[in-house]
Amino acid sequence: MIRAARAEDLDRIGAITDAAFRPYIARIGRPPAPMAADHRSDLSHLWVCEHDGDVVGHMGLIARDRPHIALQIEPIAVDPDVQGKGIGGRLIAFAKAQARSLGVERLTLYVNAAMIESRAVYAHLGFLETDHRVEDGFDRVFLEKSLPR
Repeated sequence: MIRAARAEDLDRIGAITDAAFRPYIARIGRPPAPMAADHRSDLSHLWVCEHDGDVVGHMGLIARDRPHIALQIEPIAVDPDVQGKGIGGRLIAFAKAQARSLGVERLTLYVNAAMIESRAVYAHLGFLETDHRVEDGFDRVFLEKSLPR
């Protein structure tokens, strides 16, 4: 089940983020940007995925109008204990449904260039790399997926 995040989910969201992104610290040379995110001030864009009553993944969804109209997926994080079990795919499917309900024809996201595993997953899901640049000191790859009407 995917639902809007609640205040009582914040500790679990933080724990999942740390566990999911910690393996990349050595590769990137510092903690990935999602590890520094503080969602306590605004939960309005956060969604969580539950499995057997436990929060096992999360993502943010933010409507953007520049450089084009899109629904931007803020970093997806899945508990490493359940990675490979379709949680990320469920979150992406939910993002697609949300985009369609808003009349948006494009999903966008970005990942650190060093996260080659994530890039491969997104490519498999039909996302295309559209840009590569350093932003906020991180080497980022920007991706998008067009959604058929």
